[in-house]
Amino acid sequence: MSNTKFVVVLILALALGFGGGYLAQMVGGGTDVSDLSDKVSAISDKIGGLQDKVGKMPDDLASFATVDEVSALKSDINNLEQKVEDTGVGVSGEDVTDLKNKVQGLENKVNELEDAGTTEGTAGLKVGYVNATEAFTVFTDAVSKERESAKAKDEELRALREKAIQGEITEEEYKNQSITLQAEKLKAQLAIDLAMIDKMIEAQGFQEVSDRLKQLRDQVTPIMDQLDSVLENLKSGSAIPEDEQTLSQINNQYQQLDDLLTRLIESKIFQITNREADSQGYDLVFRQENVLLYRDGNTVDDLTDMTKRALREDLQA
Repeated sequence: MSNTKFVVVLILALALGFGGGYLAQMVGGGTDVSDLSDKVSAISDKIGGLQDKVGKMPDDLASFATVDEVSALKSDINNLEQKVEDTGVGVSGEDVTDLKNKVQGLENKVNELEDAGTTEGTAGLKVGYVNATEAFTVFTDAVSKERESAKAKDEELRALREKAIQGEITEEEYKNQSITLQAEKLKAQLAIDLAMIDKMIEAQGFQEVSDRLKQLRDQVTPIMDQLDSVLENLKSGSAIPEDEQTLSQINNQYQQLDDLLTRLIESKIFQITNREADSQGYDLVFRQENVLLYRDGNTVDDLTDMTKRALREDLQA
């Protein structure tokens, strides 16, 4: 329950208890006590009805109820209580009538909110979400051939490690051979990024970022040349101690490049999602990862497939 709604319900509850109890005992003076008691009972019933209505309202709707109006009602009742204690004179008919009018005004306000809730509930917000990780597969699928090469190197490294564990090769042999395989895997990973960059540069849907993509490609070329030189030394048996350090530096450069490319692709995913969602009249779209904990499938739409289709179109040359 929202803070505002809690205050409204609490004050109405206090007013209900006071109106049905202490106030009923204060009627007096020269008035018709039985008549005033009936009026007080009617006021108490109305306050109870308002409390039920506010309690059933959604939190976001009840938050629009003005606490000031409800607080003013409780303040009026408190003033009547203080008046009786200070003067010893019972509540007059005018006091009860004034209180009745204020409760009626509050009832009208709550009814207006209730009607507005029915109208808004019918219209509602059009809400969706996108799974960015799944949308990213559009790009990884586009370079599936290059990814298979990198995966093959992973398998070779695992098989080599298994040979060392089984004692089929020495640890020294494992170290020398694994360095070469790691360098070949790194080259395969760089080839994935390079192929993805080339596809995006050629695609019409990426023209607005083509200059940035070309800058990234220009950064990859010297890294690949340096890596080829290290690989040649490793395979010919003429590797030097500095080659291992060079491989570590190249790996760091690859990680930085890959992060930049990933962020650029994610930016494109969100741009496409916004474009498609806007064209279909969505009010809110969330990212599923790290944001969306729960959704009602009847009211929150999955826009991932829509985003993927639009991405494939933009990625076409």
